[in-house]
Amino acid sequence: CVIGGWVLKYFVAFLTGNGVTAAGEGYFTDFITSNVEPIVFTVVFLAATAFVVFRGVNKGIESFSKIIMPILLVLIVIIAAFSFTIKHEDATGTVRTGLEGFKVYLIPNLEGLTLKGFFTIVMDAMGQLFYSLSVAMGIMVAYGSYVRDEDNLMRSINQIEIFDTGIAFFAGLMIIPAVFSFSGGDESALGQGPGLMFVTLPKVF
Repeated sequence: CVIGGWVLKYFVAFLTGNGVTAAGEGYFTDFITSNVEPIVFTVVFLAATAFVVFRGVNKGIESFSKIIMPILLVLIVIIAAFSFTIKHEDATGTVRTGLEGFKVYLIPNLEGLTLKGFFTIVMDAMGQLFYSLSVAMGIMVAYGSYVRDEDNLMRSINQIEIFDTGIAFFAGLMIIPAVFSFSGGDESALGQGPGLMFVTLPKVF
């Protein structure tokens, strides 16, 4: 809900014509360190989430997902395609493109990789996998109670795995090329965490 509140804040900023300001340096930090605004947007997003959940799995979550998820998928594909076209010139006059960032995203850099570092990456990926597939939070148990006896569980599982992996891949295509372009080719910028999306994507928009 906290991150949802951040998204809502940027959504309001763009709707009110403050997109350029939202893409400026320090905007995100100023927002999350303010005393009142993050709390207000978190509470609003929490109320909207509670409304959907209160309506139940079929009338609430499923009904809203049928609308929101296709829109999200279309937006991810459009933004990912646009990220390839980005050309950004830094203060030194060096131009970096989204296609260069695409190579950074897909081609592994094994320089300096140790066995310990490799297993750390594997464990991080497994942790992300459990939460991404909603296993660690027990959501699948709740959804499983609504599954009909005649439903094909293996087919459902395969669909979840394919779509989850595909959307995650396109999310990377959406963000990494843009980050590479706007960060002046500094690959360490890719390790900024969730806030990275709120620093880079406003510049794309």
